[in-house]
Amino acid sequence: MRHFPIFVNMDKARILLSGGSDAALAKLRLLMKTSARIEVYAETPASEIAGWDRDGALVLIRRPLAQDDLAGARLVYAADEDPVRDAEIAEMGAKAGVLVNIVDNLDDSDFITPAMVDRDPVCIAIGTEGAAPMLARSIKADLEAKLPASLGLLTRAAQGFRKAVEALPHGRPRRAFWTEYFDQAGPEAYDAGGEVALDPALTLLLDRHLKAATPEGRITLTWTGSDDPDLLTLKARKALDTADVVVHDAGVAPAVLELARREARFVALERPTDVPPMPRLLTGHAEKGAHVLYIAAAPLPASLAEGCRAATLPVTEIPGLPGPVPEHALKETA
Repeated sequence: MRHFPIFVNMDKARILLSGGSDAALAKLRLLMKTSARIEVYAETPASEIAGWDRDGALVLIRRPLAQDDLAGARLVYAADEDPVRDAEIAEMGAKAGVLVNIVDNLDDSDFITPAMVDRDPVCIAIGTEGAAPMLARSIKADLEAKLPASLGLLTRAAQGFRKAVEALPHGRPRRAFWTEYFDQAGPEAYDAGGEVALDPALTLLLDRHLKAATPEGRITLTWTGSDDPDLLTLKARKALDTADVVVHDAGVAPAVLELARREARFVALERPTDVPPMPRLLTGHAEKGAHVLYIAAAPLPASLAEGCRAATLPVTEIPGLPGPVPEHALKETA
């Protein structure tokens, strides 16, 4: 990817913007949602900018941006809508070592501002490398409709409760707690009593999870004959998303493994003859309480599931799908 998505800490940050017309207004409406100190450099600013200055939402400096102004700045936006001036500001940024965004100029910008879904503190950034802004807006609209306005409140309550949840063992127990809170307990508590009901709901839920038995390890077996992750079954995708340990053949495509959690442990079988018998390898991880997924690059023998079940652990088999038939094979069939 050409543009790597990051979230920049705006606390105590200075953000500079050069320009005072429509392009500047559009960026400022977004930047004013942050905690940054925003400085606008414009000789003839729009009346809205002057009003925001009077209200203390930003600092208006009625002159052009100068090189010395960039010292200590975190980001700079060039919104003068003048190619010559934009190029000058880009050069200033390069000299000062400060990233510059030139509004509506992807190629000459050091960074871009994505489309966003804002449910503070939840923020979803959507980018298309500048190739399809309308697609980004369409995805944003779809997510806006799916994510309730209360999501931010649920998340803020969870943020304040994270320390208490450390009483649960790391890994699956904590994930199970947060999954139930966001999927069921949290929304139900909010619907019943509003924001004040969230902390009591979190306390009750934690008490129940602390009393629950330690989760039992389990094994999931599946395979894929394709490098295309879209051809995985829904059950296989879900298993990848929840597995603690992902054991995979060397032939499984990186694009498929991308669907697994980043925190999962990956065990690549470069040469299967170098590892213990497969049932022993899988049950060894599962006996520690982990959800172990083995994803192979070819159909699995029935003996593998039988060997894993001999350890009295739950074993789930998910049928795989073969890859596309090569074109030459279709011609031969015809």
